[in-house]
Amino acid sequence: MALGTTAKIDPVNGWQIVDDKLYLNYSRDIQKKWQKDIPGYIMKADRNWLGVLD
Repeated sequence: MALGTTAKIDPVNGWQIVDDKLYLNYSRDIQKKWQKDIPGYIMKADRNWLGVLD
């Protein structure tokens, strides 16, 4: 969602709970990248979320 699009996820390695919210990633490599800037990626995803729902 941080990139403004949806994607399939890795249900084994591609998730993390942050502040009681579940966040999903599509691969272990992306999960590692996401963990380097969790607040930044959450902010990007929050901005894109409403546009993807339209």
